[in-house]
Amino acid sequence: MSAETAMLEEVKDYLRVDGSDDDSQVKGLISAADIYLENAGAVKDYDNNLYKLAVKILVTHWYENRLPVGEVTEEMAFSLRHILLQLKYCYGGDET
Repeated sequence: MSAETAMLEEVKDYLRVDGSDDDSQVKGLISAADIYLENAGAVKDYDNNLYKLAVKILVTHWYENRLPVGEVTEEMAFSLRHILLQLKYCYGGDET
C-alpha cells in the first residue's frame, strides 16, 4: 500500500467516513493540506505522526465546514499553529 493510500485510509477513519463515495473529495483535501503545510514551512512526511495530525486537522476542518471561508475556530488555530511550529523547526522545514 502506498503512503498516499494509507494516508487516505487514516484520514477517512479520522473523519469516520465509510466506503469510497467521498474518496476523491478527501484526496483533494489531503493534497490541499499537504500544499498548505509545505507553504507553511513543513516537510511532507507521512512517517511523521505530527505531520499526519496536522493533515487530519486541516482536512477535518475543511470537510466539516464547506461554507465560504471565514474565521478559523480558536481551537483549530491554536492546535495547528503549534504543530506547524514544531514541523517547521524540528523536522527539517524552513531552516531560517
